[in-house]
Amino acid sequence: MRWTASILGLTLAGAALLTPTAASAGGHCVFDPVDNLLVCSDSGSTPGGPGVKPPTPPDRAGPRYVYVTTRAPVGECHYWSNRPGGLDAWDPADDAAVIAANSLPNCPAPVVVDPPRDTAWDVFRSWNLAPPSVTLEPSVHGITGLPTFLATPTPRNINYREILPDSRVLQVRARVSQLRVDWGDGTLVVYHPSGALPYPQGSVTHPYRTKTCPPEYREEHPSGGLCHPTLEFYTIRTTFRWVGEFNVGSGWETLGTLDRTVRTPYDIDELRGVPVPTPEGRFSQQ
Repeated sequence: MRWTASILGLTLAGAALLTPTAASAGGHCVFDPVDNLLVCSDSGSTPGGPGVKPPTPPDRAGPRYVYVTTRAPVGECHYWSNRPGGLDAWDPADDAAVIAANSLPNCPAPVVVDPPRDTAWDVFRSWNLAPPSVTLEPSVHGITGLPTFLATPTPRNINYREILPDSRVLQVRARVSQLRVDWGDGTLVVYHPSGALPYPQGSVTHPYRTKTCPPEYREEHPSGGLCHPTLEFYTIRTTFRWVGEFNVGSGWETLGTLDRTVRTPYDIDELRGVPVPTPEGRFSQQ
């Protein structure tokens, strides 16, 4: 007997390509990467003849990732999930590994701890949480005594839904709860993310009192004593604090927080009035 199974059916249905009966029947299977097929025979020899082309792929649906684990009483087994981290059945490079995983028995439903906090935390931690995308005004050099405006868009919330083996629905979400700005001069302020708007609407602002200068300016220029004693620029550290939450039907609970930080060098200059003679022989401040 000769039979084939396409990667497509594996990906969409989330079902085993090799049943335990077929896998234990003593047959021999070969993956054909050209025809994208798994070809098997009961004789123990590699079957010959032309392969069977897979059908035209419909829209992708169903679980995407295959996991291999050890679970009583069957031992090594596999299961499907939408949670990232397993073998990606949508990635052609994983085809052979996914086929091998599905030759194992289906895992029985695990004992689920109530609530499944560990599973929710793994989902939250797997996400690519965005850091701030910072713009400053003035953009290149700040001015002592005048406020610097910091702006960054707030990323959208991330939402996830999974049906657990015990049929409960697990929901996980992440949102930016705080914007934390270390202005680099010893000032750390926590803001609401919605206030990080461009000039002049924004509320995330800070006035610097001391300018920053290169070492040679501090040492040689008559105004070098007005510079910060060590810094050529301030390093602004801007942090999104992401909070993760989960729900299995009894309300949302907090998982914890993860921070994403960017660092921005920022020079501060100084404007000083200088007496300038007028045509009338008087002086004006400029």
